Amino acid sequence: MDEIKTYELSDLDKLGFTKKVKVFICYELQPTAHPDELISSVVEGVRNATRQFPFMAGTFEFQQSGKLCIVVSPESQVEVNIRRFGSTEHKPFSILAKNSFSSNDLDCAQLLPEEVNGKNTVCALHLSLIQGGLILGFRMNHAAGDWASINIFLSLVCQSTKAYRDGLEAPRYAPDLNRTPYNTPAPDPSVSRQDLLESLPMFYVMDKSEFKPPPPPPPFQSKIYKIDEPIIQQLKARCAPFLGEVDYVTSYDCIAALAWRSITRSRLQLHPEKVISPSRFIHPIDVRTRDIENRTTKNYFGNAVVGCQVGPVTAQELVSDGDKEFATAAILIRKSISTVSLSTVGHMTSLIGSLSPTETLGSRADFSGMDVFMNSWYSGKAENYDIGAGSVPLAVRLDASVPGACAMILPNFSCGKERLFEVFVQLPVEEHDLLGKDAEFSKYFELVV
Repeated sequence: MDEIKTYELSDLDKLGFTKKVKVFICYELQPTAHPDELISSVVEGVRNATRQFPFMAGTFEFQQSGKLCIVVSPESQVEVNIRRFGSTEHKPFSILAKNSFSSNDLDCAQLLPEEVNGKNTVCALHLSLIQGGLILGFRMNHAAGDWASINIFLSLVCQSTKAYRDGLEAPRYAPDLNRTPYNTPAPDPSVSRQDLLESLPMFYVMDKSEFKPPPPPPPFQSKIYKIDEPIIQQLKARCAPFLGEVDYVTSYDCIAALAWRSITRSRLQLHPEKVISPSRFIHPIDVRTRDIENRTTKNYFGNAVVGCQVGPVTAQELVSDGDKEFATAAILIRKSISTVSLSTVGHMTSLIGSLSPTETLGSRADFSGMDVFMNSWYSGKAENYDIGAGSVPLAVRLDASVPGACAMILPNFSCGKERLFEVFVQLPVEEHDLLGKDAEFSKYFELVV
C-alpha cells in the first residue's frame, strides 16, 4: 500500500460500532512442536490474510457526513501480541482440557489483546503459549463484520499458517465488499414509518428524554452444555406429527425451542407472578442467502445479520408440557426466519434514518426479564482452524457481550462421526441453578462445564 486508503462502511455496519466480539481458540501442541516456529508461522498467516483483507489492519473514523469508515495507512498491520507463560504463571493445557476449557480458567485480561483507549482498531490477536498448548485470543469490533465474516478471516489466518508451515502456496479469498445493499435505500413515499415499525416489531420510536438506563444486572453465570445427533433426532420426532405449517424443523430450531422453554420455566419458578407475561425469542438472521434479487453474495464481508423476533408468547403457554407445545415453539422459530430478507436491512436503516435529533429507537426485548437471545456459530469447523504441525484445535470459547439471558451454539469442533452441538448459556446465578434442575432441559442436555 502506497497511500492512505479509506473503506466506507454500510449503514448496517455502523449499528455494530459499540459492540466487540471476543473469542478464544484453544490448541493442543504436540511434544515435538517448536513454539517459536509456530508463532512465526501464525504471524505470517496473519500477514497473508491481511493482504487480502487490508481493512482489518485499519482504524475506525467517522466522516463529517456521519458515515463510519476504516482508514488504512501504508504502515498499518493487524496487531499480534505474543506472551509466553511460565509453568507457574498459567495452568497447563492438560488442566484446561480436563476442565473443558472453563471460563474460570480463561482470563480475558491475560489472553485477549489489550484495548487502548482512543485507539479504535478493527481487530487484534493475542497468542498465549502455555505448557502443552496455544491459545489464540481474537478481538474484533462488530462494525467490521458479523460471525460469518469473523469465521472467514480467522479461517484464512489459520489456513495460511498451515500452508506457510507446509511450504505450500498461500490460500486466497476474494471478499465481496459491495455495501450498497446494506445502506439506507432511497426514500419511498408509499412506505410510512408505521409500515417500517410493523416489519420490525422488536422496536419502537421514543423520545431521548424518556430513556432510562437499565438497573445494574445481577451476577451472571455461564455454562456450556452439549447435545448430540441422536438426541436431536428425538426432538425432531416430537415435532413430526405437528408440522402442518412448515415442511420441517432443523436442529437449530429444536435446540432453540428447548433453551427458550427451559429458561422461561426457570424464571417462572423465581417469579411465578410473571406467568402471563409475554416472552420473546430474539435471534440474528444472516440475509446473504435471503436475497431473491441477487443484490449481494455469500462472500459478502461485513454485517449482514438482522435481529428477528419470535413471539411474543405468554410464558404460561410457552412452557406448557407436551410434544405439541414443544413443536409449537420450534415451528414459531422456523417460521420467523422466513419473515427476514435483505429488504429487512433497508427497513431497519430507513427507520433509523427517519428519526429526528430528539428521537431514538427503543427495544421491546428485555433479556433480564422474560426474553431470550440466541445465536449460532456452528458454521465454524475445526478443519478450517488447523494451523498445522499437529496443533489440534480442541475448543472455541467466548466472552459474552450480551447483558442478560443468552445462548450460543459454538463452532463445530467435534471430532466423531456424529454431530455434536456445544451450547454456551449465560443466565443470572439463581436462574442457572434452576435451569440445571429443569426436567426437560436435563433430559436432553448434558453439562460440559
